[in-house]
Amino acid sequence: MKKVFLSYFFILLFNNQAIVAQNKTEEPVKKYKLQIRAYDYESRDDLEGTYIKLFNLTLKKLADSAVVMNGYATFTLEKGYDYDLVGQRARYMTRRANFNAACYKQDPKKVFCVSGIDVENVAKQSDGTDLVEGAIAMKKIKVNDSFKIENIRYDLNKWDIRPDAAKELDNLVQILKDNPGIVVELGSHTDCRASDDYNLNLSQKRAEAAVKYIIEKGKIPSNRISAKGYGETKLLNKCDDGIACSEAEHSINRRTEIRITGYLVDGVPVDLKGGTAVSGDKN
Repeated sequence: MKKVFLSYFFILLFNNQAIVAQNKTEEPVKKYKLQIRAYDYESRDDLEGTYIKLFNLTLKKLADSAVVMNGYATFTLEKGYDYDLVGQRARYMTRRANFNAACYKQDPKKVFCVSGIDVENVAKQSDGTDLVEGAIAMKKIKVNDSFKIENIRYDLNKWDIRPDAAKELDNLVQILKDNPGIVVELGSHTDCRASDDYNLNLSQKRAEAAVKYIIEKGKIPSNRISAKGYGETKLLNKCDDGIACSEAEHSINRRTEIRITGYLVDGVPVDLKGGTAVSGDKN
């Protein structure tokens, strides 16, 4: 009788373990099928042949890469990971975009989050995968093109690099590393308050401090970036000496800008206008 009881007990125990194991079976990992096309920022033309790399920021590694062919480059992404897409093309600025499939952890209302991607369509597929179709804009490298670097702020009458400004300069370092051929000028601008000479001197010191940070902390060669203080010589609005303006209006003129001044290939300056050769059939 004792043997029968023990046999029955082990049968129950085995069955219970099987039930527990079945209950622990996890749901399939949620996946996204991301189809990305690349286009010219100005002409809006599709850019076939653009090379796109996919980085898993969560795991800190290259996850995949593809060339845009027949309209798209296609990637498979998994829920719970944060990804960067890096688009590369000759004579174009390298473009970084982000697809965060883990942002629901901060906000349960969100499914995924993107930046730098024009989302054009989202559809549920029969296998449970979400199809996300999007595009990234690629901008040609042009001498004298400039762009503003946001949130580079300094304490009053000082030029030390504050921690918040350092984060923004780190983003600029990434741009320079992504685009190893560009040569740039970092320009610092002030509003009209204080004298012309004072503003010119202060802006030059601020520009030099920012460039020094980029060279030393970012390990960017000094021949690729220069500093220029413009003071109040390039105001963006009416707020010149003697004109009453609000603080918000004055703040528009206090800015840091990057201007592309040249392009290097293997350390040699190249004319971005190109030559007169024509591609095509040799006949």
